[in-house]
Amino acid sequence: MNRSLILSNLRIEIRRKQSGYSTERMMLNWVNRFLEEMSIAHASQIREWQKDLFLKKLQGKGDVSYEEQLQAKSSLLFLFEKVLKPSSGYMHSSEKNDTEPGIFRITA
Repeated sequence: MNRSLILSNLRIEIRRKQSGYSTERMMLNWVNRFLEEMSIAHASQIREWQKDLFLKKLQGKGDVSYEEQLQAKSSLLFLFEKVLKPSSGYMHSSEKNDTEPGIFRITA
């Protein structure tokens, strides 16, 4: 699923949750910022470590308040738990063999 489809599915899940418009805009802004900073064009490129790296970078910046860091964290958790699914190419951290895109694994 490409970036626009990720954001579209995020909008749908937020509206299913019946969140307010300001919450929707905030979550979309944080997820879009995450996708841009990590240079993600497709859901298959998203890994758990990227979320952790993005949040660590926010902590290191002096211009991002603690409340904004919490907003970013909750937005990304919502993205990973509600929008991205294993069938879309995202691999959960519970899987021990986190392969890179383009690497094929043969299992018996």
